[in-house]
Amino acid sequence: MSITLSVITSYQEFKALSSKWESFRQDQNDNIFCNSWDWLNTWIDIFSCSKDPLYIHIWRYNQEIIGIIPCYLKSTFAGNELRFIGTGEPVKSEVCSEFQDFLLKSEFAEKILAQFTEIVMEDNNISAITFNNVLTTSTAYKWLTKLNISGWIRVINNLGMRYVIPVKQEQTEQLLSFKSKNIKRHAKKVLTDNHWRIVTINETALLDSFYPLLIKEHNNTWRKRGKLGAFENSDFVAFHRNYSAAILVNNKLVAFKIETETEISALFYGVIDGDTLYYYQSAINHDSKLPSAGVAMHLVALDIAREHNLAFYDLMKGNNHSYKSRYTTSDINVVNATFYRKKYKYMQFLSKIKNKIFNKLKVKV
Repeated sequence: MSITLSVITSYQEFKALSSKWESFRQDQNDNIFCNSWDWLNTWIDIFSCSKDPLYIHIWRYNQEIIGIIPCYLKSTFAGNELRFIGTGEPVKSEVCSEFQDFLLKSEFAEKILAQFTEIVMEDNNISAITFNNVLTTSTAYKWLTKLNISGWIRVINNLGMRYVIPVKQEQTEQLLSFKSKNIKRHAKKVLTDNHWRIVTINETALLDSFYPLLIKEHNNTWRKRGKLGAFENSDFVAFHRNYSAAILVNNKLVAFKIETETEISALFYGVIDGDTLYYYQSAINHDSKLPSAGVAMHLVALDIAREHNLAFYDLMKGNNHSYKSRYTTSDINVVNATFYRKKYKYMQFLSKIKNKIFNKLKVKV
């Protein structure tokens, strides 16, 4: 029996795939929660619009899924952009999907990629391919960098590194594994302090009260720096409220507070996927009576990962000077990769000029 391809363009078709999507993803040992059906479904619910159709390619063999390329077509003045679902929303509400990839069964990958390449090359309505926050080890990145289309330009921007901490069996062993002596010292000091406690968020009522606290404390931290935090945006808030509620049901949410008698020292929001605990968002009270509240938070997260017998604690993307580099080393690069027609940048430039003129006219009126 030959390989068959179907292209999913409607939300109802995507919704019907939920269980098969996750079953296939887990069979491929994919532990990137931004590839999960729950993450993509939440993004579609909040950010999708009718002019940007889904463009999900599903390959099957003997009726079983053997490949998924989870993209959509973003309509712009410069033409359609092929993007991963979960990217391309306005910067102010960006949910920061990271490490997304094609989901392909290895023995069929070469044939699937050849067919997908042919489809993209023949589609004159696609003006650009944009993959944000992808790993240079990913199939998607390797595919994009091998594409060779006359008249197209490729641009790769390095964003930093992926920082992953292997979870050790013993806490003392974990502390010894930290790269920075300063982090080790702070960690030991935190563990000798008995004036703090952990409040785990493990039911809906607790999540309902936890989330406003996370929003408030996170935004306060950024305001002190003279900047707006991500939680200032209503769409960002709606996305994470809905997503965290969905994964709480499946016991994939890791959320907790660190408190002293008089204050909240830290709030943590993360995700368990496969053998990994992902650190996604937090709020740290840098004026807390608990010294090194941030270090305490990561120690608690590592303890939770250990209790769940997980292999890794993923701090996700950070630049070369990130505090994350003090916990562990990394040789995994994260990039934005774009491949576009020559006229695409010109049309983008015209679009910016048009918007500037339009905005000036609005101000005058």
